[in-house]
Amino acid sequence: MIRPVLLSILALPFAGQLSAQQELVPNGGFEDVNKKVVTYDQFAHVTDWSNATLAQSEVFDKSASAKTVGIPANDYGTMEPKDGERYAGFMAWKADVRKNFDAMDANDAFVPGWNSLSDYLKCTLNAPLKEGKSYELVMYIALAGNSDRTINGIGAYFSTVDIQEPHLRMLQEIPQVFMEKPIEEKGKWIEVRERFKADEKSLYLIIGTFPYGGLEGKQVVEGADNRYAYYYIDGVSLKEVVEEAE
Repeated sequence: MIRPVLLSILALPFAGQLSAQQELVPNGGFEDVNKKVVTYDQFAHVTDWSNATLAQSEVFDKSASAKTVGIPANDYGTMEPKDGERYAGFMAWKADVRKNFDAMDANDAFVPGWNSLSDYLKCTLNAPLKEGKSYELVMYIALAGNSDRTINGIGAYFSTVDIQEPHLRMLQEIPQVFMEKPIEEKGKWIEVRERFKADEKSLYLIIGTFPYGGLEGKQVVEGADNRYAYYYIDGVSLKEVVEEAE
């Protein structure tokens, strides 16, 4: 059984060194693209990354429109990159409803729509994990300003096989690391840093929402609720930890 390690939002002191260890995540800042980014659902334009399900993630670009995936202003909020010129984004949770354009009052604003879903970002690591070795995962996540919900369970799953599911639903895999508590402050980059021990020679990294820890959502605004939790992501890094000799 895989034991999940709870992600901490705060960086904690650890024994061990990272120093000049190999970076295992390719294009972790989503800087390199193979096509011009102009609108939603173009995460496949990011070099070395793709989606693990039919749900399509986004890459944000300064040349794109503020009505879609522009920087700093976009359809989900306003955000500058943590570093570089671009960042990515994913729908962590979306309710099983859609807007009711025939609504006469606020109580009828939504009608049944589709199953709750999560986007999943996927890449092939530069080298497989070494069984029994410790690794440190770092990524920066921000709750988008227009999100009226926030959830826990955002994490990373390292797999020995390539995952490509033909649906929009949440994945049921058990992540090696995940966030136990939801982020409530909007529009601020939060450093997620945690270490774990590899128990398999995993070659693939999948980032998204994993309901293993008991998925819970929270409304973070009073009044109107668009019923989604959207997160920006930047600066994904994974390196082996070299333990100091005692």
